Amino acid sequence: MAVSERSLIREGLLTGLIGAAVVALFYLGIDLVRGAPMLTPSALGEAFVLRDGTASTDAVNLTAVAVYTVVHLLSFAAFGLLVAWLARTGENSSLVRYAIFPVILAFIIFFWGVLAVADESTRGLFPIGSVLAANILAAAAMGYYVWRHHPALRTAFHESPLGASDPVRE
Repeated sequence: MAVSERSLIREGLLTGLIGAAVVALFYLGIDLVRGAPMLTPSALGEAFVLRDGTASTDAVNLTAVAVYTVVHLLSFAAFGLLVAWLARTGENSSLVRYAIFPVILAFIIFFWGVLAVADESTRGLFPIGSVLAANILAAAAMGYYVWRHHPALRTAFHESPLGASDPVRE
């Protein structure tokens, strides 16, 4: 595996880990305020991973927390890899730079859409405001990390507006 590929994988995984941590900490804070730490990953684990038709919103299931945490990390790792790839490719392609914003917007609203079709017992745990806030914070943290680590992307955004033809680079 080439050094560039390894560094892309490392960057993508770190980007995803940042987003996963932000969302996890956001909901841990909400759970602590509710007086039920880890209730969110427990309910999500029961509803989406263990497929328990009667996910509990009163008690924490540690198995559900563990399996949901794995799914959460893998999902964010995949998204982090996509973001890292978009950032690298966007350094040389205005079309890819143009695609970055819709991809991030889709990320921000995706989880709420998943919850809209979720189990009735878990839906009440996630008002749209909290889902949007958590995902916006995660997207901002991930975006900040990528923005800081891609000076060529910053330069490309300044040199070529979105949708404009790519300048000829020699």
